[in-house]
Amino acid sequence: MPRYGKIVVIKRNGTDGNVFPLTSTSCLFGRKTGCHIRLHMPWVSNEHCKIDINENKEAVLTNLSSVNPTKLNGVCFEQPVPLKHGDVLTIIDRSFRFEYPLQSTPKKRRSRSRKDETLQQVAGVELLHKQTSGAKSLDAS
Repeated sequence: MPRYGKIVVIKRNGTDGNVFPLTSTSCLFGRKTGCHIRLHMPWVSNEHCKIDINENKEAVLTNLSSVNPTKLNGVCFEQPVPLKHGDVLTIIDRSFRFEYPLQSTPKKRRSRSRKDETLQQVAGVELLHKQTSGAKSLDAS
């Protein structure tokens, strides 16, 4: 079974609680019976928020409650938001930390071409060589 990450419950005293592995491409939080993570509080919506794993294996958080919106790292949001490793989502007064598996944290694609990287590496080597040779001449005098 694939693992896309995990949800760690943050207890009220700040320590880690239960851990819920993400083994499917969707995780629904809410009060109703069909939710993957259920919160038994009257202020929680039947379907409060969800985490979906997209085609790039990136986790995306969507708020589904207009009455008591989900917060991400303490801030309300309206549009779906990509999650980063260690992000904290809060529903009413319950907090959860999202963690990617260590080997599969999505990486942003580079906008540079291979040629640009090679030129930058060559320039870096030249700069390093100049700094090193300059430092030697300063030490020698």
